Amino acid sequence: METIYVDSLQFLYHLALAILVGGGLVLGAAVAPAIFATMRSRGEAGALFGAALARWDGLAILCVVVVVITSGLKAGAFELSGAPEGRLVARWVALLVLCASVIYSSGWANPVARSLRAQTPSWDDLPETTPLRQEFAKMHASSSRAMRLAVLSG
Repeated sequence: METIYVDSLQFLYHLALAILVGGGLVLGAAVAPAIFATMRSRGEAGALFGAALARWDGLAILCVVVVVITSGLKAGAFELSGAPEGRLVARWVALLVLCASVIYSSGWANPVARSLRAQTPSWDDLPETTPLRQEFAKMHASSSRAMRLAVLSG
């Protein structure tokens, strides 16, 4: 029975990591470039990709919760005696960076950017120097950096 428990934890842990890393990689390296290359306008592409990101954000946060819970349960399942090994510490640091990056990107930066964009129905007509567009650009850039960091640390 104990091995089913540990195997289930391992499966859920690796599934959540695969979704976070693979999903982030696919969104950034394949989906976004394809959408922005094929849509008629940058505004339509942004709206479409923003809708995809809105769905992704919920899944990404759920996966972070699964990673945190399964990591904690796995740590509890294997009693640690003495100081943890260096590779275990490195893994925990990488997981901390992954979780913080995803929470920042999907839990804060992306929703803020979407709300900024939603405030103006004629988004494409706004000049680049508009404070709203500049704030959106900052949120977009920081979210992109955070997701790259999450993919790398994952």
